[in-house]
Amino acid sequence: MKAFFLSILFLCLLTGCKSDTEKSDAPDGTEMSNDEPQFKGEFIYLADAAVLSTSNDIYAVKIDDKLTELAEKAKEFQRTPYDMVQVTVTGELVPNPVKAETGEGWDQMIVIDKIIEVRKSGSSSVISAPAQEQEDN
Repeated sequence: MKAFFLSILFLCLLTGCKSDTEKSDAPDGTEMSNDEPQFKGEFIYLADAAVLSTSNDIYAVKIDDKLTELAEKAKEFQRTPYDMVQVTVTGELVPNPVKAETGEGWDQMIVIDKIIEVRKSGSSSVISAPAQEQEDN
C-alpha cells in the first residue's frame, strides 16, 4: 500500500513538473501575427533588387505593387538612395525563384501582404572622413 502511494506521488510530481515549451515555426527576426508572419528589419530597394535584413536573416522581397508602395513610403526617410529604412511588414515566406534559376541571390523571398510600419533606421548614421590639412612647405 505504501509503495502504491509513493508511485502515485512520484507520477503526480513527474507530470506536474513537465514544462510546456512551445516552439514557434516563425523564422528568427519575425513574429507570428494572426497566423501570418510579421517581419521587422532594415529594407532597401534599388533598381532591380529589394532586400529585407532582419536580426538574423536576409530575405529577397518580391517586386510587385506592395513593394512599390513600400518603396514610396521608404523614400520619405532616406537621405540617399542607399539608406536603409526600418520596416515592419506581414507576408509569406517562399523559396526565391531567382536563386533557383541563376544560383544568385537570397534563399528565401518575402511576398508582402501588408505594410505595418515604416520609419527611419537608427543605424543609418553617416561616417565622414576627417578633413586633412595641407601643409605648405
